Amino acid sequence: ACSFGNKQCHRQAVAYISDWISSNKNSRIPPNIRDIVYCTGVSLMDEDVWEFIWMKFHSTDAVSEKKILLEALTCSDNSFLLSRLLNLSLTSDLVPEQDVIDVIIHVGRNPQGRNLAWKYFREKWEVLNARYGEALFMSSKLIGGVTEFLNTDRELNEVLKEFIQSSGVGAGPALPRALEIVEGNVRWHRLHRRQFYQWLRKPLSPKL
Repeated sequence: ACSFGNKQCHRQAVAYISDWISSNKNSRIPPNIRDIVYCTGVSLMDEDVWEFIWMKFHSTDAVSEKKILLEALTCSDNSFLLSRLLNLSLTSDLVPEQDVIDVIIHVGRNPQGRNLAWKYFREKWEVLNARYGEALFMSSKLIGGVTEFLNTDRELNEVLKEFIQSSGVGAGPALPRALEIVEGNVRWHRLHRRQFYQWLRKPLSPKL
């Protein structure tokens, strides 16, 4: 419900986070909703909440909790914080090496971070390929993750340029597959975007 803008869900998530910060103790948020609450709190509240979650990420030893906290940091609407997280993930020891790809992918799934993650991927491809290139699954996961929501002609041309320049080095079949997906996204937007937006603006029928 929170991801669809439900106000009651938002209020409850903010209340959970506020209580947690004021108590400064271990999270008492029910484990089955922590991912939703953390993400919603980071996206709706101020930079101090992001810093609090970042601090908790470093102070906890629980692997599952660290994963939820790290993913929540990618939910921010603040492009500066998303860029900071991307840079920290690859250029410092603050983010475990095995989690770097997930950080980039989750930033890319955030509408506010899609372009940031794609730009970061292109700028850091040589570094990423040197680190993960032999792990074909990791490279494929990353390429698919940062391109799956690209849908403009400009982005399609950028993917095509990457494909030509890399000649598939380190990417295996992932880059050609990504190119096909982005081409499909662009076609869908050309054919259906106007009709889709008109449908969204259509008033709801009154209840009988």
